[in-house]
Amino acid sequence: MRHFLHHLLLGSLRRQLVSGTVLCVALTLSALVWDLTRRQQEALLAVQPSQTAALADAALQAHLAQLTRDGVIYVLLGTVLAAFFSVAASGLLARRRAATTGLVPVVEPAVQHAEENSEAFKSLILDSVAAGVAVIDHHGSILAVNEQWRRFAPDHRPASDQAGPHTTIGANYLQACGVTYTSDNPTLGQVREGVEAVLAGRSTHFCLDYPTDSPDQQRWFCMVVRPLHLHTHGGAVITCTDISATKLTERREQFRGHILELMTGDARLPDVLRAMVLGVEQLHPAMLCSIVLLDIQGRHLECSIAPSLPDFYNQALVGLVIGVGQGSCGTAAATGQRVIVEDIATHPYWANYKALALQAGLRACWSQPVRSSSGRVLGTFAIYHRQVNSPAPHDIALIEQSAHLVSIALDQKATQDALRASEDMFRTLFETLPTGVLYQNLDGVITSANPAAQRLLGLTLDQLQGTTCTDPRWRAIHEDGSDFPGEQHPISRALRTGQPVRNVIMGIAVPERDYVWLLVSAMPLFKDGKLAQAYVVFEDVTDRHEMEQQVRHMAFYDALTQLPNRRLLTDRLAQAITASRRSGCYGAMMYIDLDNFKPINDRHGHELGDMLLSELARRLKACVREVDTVARIGGDEFVVMLTDLAVDAGASTAQAQVVAGKILTSLAEPYVLIFCDTGDQTCDVGHRCTASIGVTLFSHRDTSQAQILHRADVAMYQAKGEGRNRVRFFEAP
Repeated sequence: MRHFLHHLLLGSLRRQLVSGTVLCVALTLSALVWDLTRRQQEALLAVQPSQTAALADAALQAHLAQLTRDGVIYVLLGTVLAAFFSVAASGLLARRRAATTGLVPVVEPAVQHAEENSEAFKSLILDSVAAGVAVIDHHGSILAVNEQWRRFAPDHRPASDQAGPHTTIGANYLQACGVTYTSDNPTLGQVREGVEAVLAGRSTHFCLDYPTDSPDQQRWFCMVVRPLHLHTHGGAVITCTDISATKLTERREQFRGHILELMTGDARLPDVLRAMVLGVEQLHPAMLCSIVLLDIQGRHLECSIAPSLPDFYNQALVGLVIGVGQGSCGTAAATGQRVIVEDIATHPYWANYKALALQAGLRACWSQPVRSSSGRVLGTFAIYHRQVNSPAPHDIALIEQSAHLVSIALDQKATQDALRASEDMFRTLFETLPTGVLYQNLDGVITSANPAAQRLLGLTLDQLQGTTCTDPRWRAIHEDGSDFPGEQHPISRALRTGQPVRNVIMGIAVPERDYVWLLVSAMPLFKDGKLAQAYVVFEDVTDRHEMEQQVRHMAFYDALTQLPNRRLLTDRLAQAITASRRSGCYGAMMYIDLDNFKPINDRHGHELGDMLLSELARRLKACVREVDTVARIGGDEFVVMLTDLAVDAGASTAQAQVVAGKILTSLAEPYVLIFCDTGDQTCDVGHRCTASIGVTLFSHRDTSQAQILHRADVAMYQAKGEGRNRVRFFEAP
């Protein structure tokens, strides 16, 4: 009966519509009949007061029975009519709905099927979620879980050697995370507190990342707890997502960053390699790692960095000759190829070392050669397992990346050693080099100076640092004695142009010394293609410079009178002609010959004659300007060259006449020569000497220096022929 009523009232939508309509009409008509019967009964009792009670009661009962039978008939008739019209109306609605959508025959069974299988549908949805899901009530009892939760729960334990909590349907999750495990794993206590806070409404959600240990590697999970409002009470949904891959990637990046920080810092190479080995083992607890390096010749295994392997095993590898069949590492180092040994006990490469490996508890070994940037094999990176094991693709990637990281560390170490050796060599050269070295920044400020530079310049490092080449305390001169401006210093030019400047001679005023002559070269230094600073190298060439000056003086000056000789006179005459071309002014050439020189040589010897010539040179220089030239070109023959006289020939002749007269007067003055005789007695000798002077003007129109000197020489002989002690200007015949 119950099943029938359920099928009738809760069946299809059409059945529900018909049943509901008929029931409503039947109830309405029944109520109407009952109300009419009651009213008629009251009316009959009111209109028959005089009849006896018995007769009245019998007649009333008969009349009421007839009314009741009529009311039932009317209710049944109304119910039938209502059923007929409701069936017709529902059929019409169904046909219109089918005509409109064509889905009535399909939807009703599908909805009915979905409703009948709602629980299975919910389970299917939960099982399709990648995370483990559990639904708990407000007491913590587990109401539902998905398939991922069922697989996840047995491995979700605080340690690999402890049984996991009972977390299936019907168990209490809060009790599973209770005090029993809190002392061993505080994470379970945090989980319990978080879940209780969500269930009590103290928190809108709870989230926690936590690790769990598995036999092969550490796994990480993310738990999220959110409130769930059930029909009768509150509850919560717990999701646990495996985030091991993400955490492993993060820890690998942290590991690489830590290793790179060690490599760029002051850590020793063994410490860096040891950190690499321990880092890989922490990321993969089932692995035992080692780094084996070759000796300098590349023929033997020199050292083994493997803190997790037994000492006897590591010591046995030292000195091992590499080659095919010499274990995984010896073979990989010899061939330069990766060697994968899945079972040490059966592999031929380990035939001679099988007992050693089994004693150390090792059953598998994968070895990857470590190469330098030039391709040379430097050693191997190996991964051991305590069980027979074959590598997965991610294991191959791990061993390749680890070997590459070791290669970077070894290359970095080699580079640092080479750089340190270079720095030591540079520092030694910088400190001991006899050549001075100065460094200047882009602003021309001295930043460093070696001891030789401090010694040559007579200044300490503190005095040099912070100064520039344009500092007024730095007085520099050219070889001709003119000032050497700071902007023309070699290092200033190098900083300004970015080009090297080589072999510049300059004189530097040094405290407590005369000028020091330096041979200076400057070189710019670039960083990343941009000029960063410059350095100057200089050596003391004072002795050589003075010697060169002496040689130069001997080549261009008369040794007795220190006057320019014929060679220097020729050079200055060429300069005077060039200057005349620019200014248009005349110059004058005077040829001077002494009239009474030979008797003093014959009477008192050449010593007194040389004294007379020296005094004569002094008097000649006193009669002319600094820009003019007085030269000795023979025994008692002198030349005076006047430059920049006047543009007009007559005016120039007058100026030359004045100077020639002054010379003639000065040379005619008596000479008093003091010398020591053979007995070391001082003697005074008086002498009078005159001169014959020939003068000719010259300008840029003269093309031959020889002709100018020849004209002056002709004029001198004319003066001498006319009686000597006179001046004669050249006149063309």
